[in-house]
Amino acid sequence: MDVPKFTVKTTMEKEDYRKFLYIAAFFRNKTALPMIAVISLIGSLFINLNSTEINWLWLTITWILLFALSVVAICLKVEIKNKQRISTDKTGTFGTVNTLEFYDDKVVIRNESLNSTGELKYSQFYELLESSDYFIFYLNMNQASLIRKMDVDNIEDFKLFIKSKFANNYKCMA
Repeated sequence: MDVPKFTVKTTMEKEDYRKFLYIAAFFRNKTALPMIAVISLIGSLFINLNSTEINWLWLTITWILLFALSVVAICLKVEIKNKQRISTDKTGTFGTVNTLEFYDDKVVIRNESLNSTGELKYSQFYELLESSDYFIFYLNMNQASLIRKMDVDNIEDFKLFIKSKFANNYKCMA
């Protein structure tokens, strides 16, 4: 019988889900914030096109305001999505313990309270993101599972192991 290299028992609380949404919105794609800044600059240039001279102060103020408005809009969207997910959680996802067993060729995921078990090969994952608090395993572009770092016993050994399994699909944001 095959013995797992690592076994991690982790839980996702409501606050973990909220943090995950912010990571996904702002930091998953490193070009997200720069793109918002560029689009805001273009918007502020359009606002200032009606004058014959560029008023640099007004341009800067409108750029900052448009950038801030964009960030606030994204934050509102994240908070609405978080509230919807929490209010519609019928399965009891939050607070339940997931046990992940990492083998050389696969991950076995168990949740006893939901009476579910799944097995995935590392090649079936879309990507792995590491933040300061989490390892986020993306199954596809929109579906993810996370491990809280505080739930991992030997974080350095686990990190080396997991990085070797996701070599080309690993991103560190920590």
